[in-house]
Amino acid sequence: MISDYDKKLLTEVGRQYILDITLESDFLKESLTFKEHVRLCDQVKKLTYEEVITLIVTEDIRAFEGKFGKFLKYSIAAIAGAYLGGFGGPPVAMFILYLYRKATDTCERSCYKKLPMSKQRKICKYECQLSAAKKMTNELRTGMSQCLNTKHPPKCEKKLQGEYIKWAKRVQQLTVKIRMAQADMEEKRRKEKGKELAKKAKALRASVELPKDQLVHFVSENETLRKQLPFKEHLKLYQIVQYIKEEDGEDGVAPVKIDPAKEKMIRTVMYLGLWAVPIPFFNDLINYMVKKYSFGCATKCAANKKLPKNVCYTQCAYLGAKYAVGILNKQLSKCNKSDNPTKCKKKIYKLLEDWKQREVERKIKFESALRAAVAAAKAKNQADAVKQQKQGNA
Repeated sequence: MISDYDKKLLTEVGRQYILDITLESDFLKESLTFKEHVRLCDQVKKLTYEEVITLIVTEDIRAFEGKFGKFLKYSIAAIAGAYLGGFGGPPVAMFILYLYRKATDTCERSCYKKLPMSKQRKICKYECQLSAAKKMTNELRTGMSQCLNTKHPPKCEKKLQGEYIKWAKRVQQLTVKIRMAQADMEEKRRKEKGKELAKKAKALRASVELPKDQLVHFVSENETLRKQLPFKEHLKLYQIVQYIKEEDGEDGVAPVKIDPAKEKMIRTVMYLGLWAVPIPFFNDLINYMVKKYSFGCATKCAANKKLPKNVCYTQCAYLGAKYAVGILNKQLSKCNKSDNPTKCKKKIYKLLEDWKQREVERKIKFESALRAAVAAAKAKNQADAVKQQKQGNA
């Protein structure tokens, strides 16, 4: 018998599945007015469990519930088929979403119990979702290899490939979200540490008569402090004195003013201009480099006689995206040298999310084209062998 929890979960994922169809349907867009389309979406969000099952599974609810436990034992490749064990299973997209939600719910609840800070809970929640999404991609990859055992292998693989691309993209999106949330946490800790050091520095400044430069020199060069303090405590004291602010005009020398335009130019030269130029401009530069790289690859396809042209070109597209990801990862490692590491990392992560998704999608298409080419070559070799055998017998 199906539990209340499973009923609730099936209702939620079923609504989401129907809503996705409602939002993307060209037929509904052409048949309904805008307001009618909006009202339909609102109605979908209020569907009951019984309505969801009736609309999606198109089977008697009691029959569906009676076989629900058995249904969960089927593989994803089997779910992609038309009928299972005498009853219609739900669409593969809804089935995967159900498994994903089941995997994340318990994990996310533990995040709220264990972690008091909202940012930590946010990262924990993303990690739960990432772990479940990776599990879905692994199961879909396995399912695609099992499609050969189904009645319609190409149809099965096409269904699962579309889902695999969707969930592989979700893995990349969640990875970026975790990195950005961690960058925010690092920035928050850095600011809190800075405030703490500034507060201690202010207290220390009030208790000494030495100017800042002499005090810093004293702390860094004093052998007694070096011998008596553990290095971590000595380092902390050194960081504190560095936060001391001199009184205006104390040294009688005004601070040097740097021309903002020249300062920007210096940063551009030092850090390749990444945090001095907007994302669209930098992305245009990446696109240009990728096109140049892909063009060089494509010219080699003409001379390559081992692979069919379409396979070679899909490989070039995949390698081009992989090349872009490599460029961005290389720039990411330089962010710590910038004036604002968090802002720099966020820009890179935003670009990485887009290019990593392209890499995943193009890799899948390349592997699919390669598999089809290998299968065609095997079939041709077998046909040639049969033909030669017939000629030999004749």
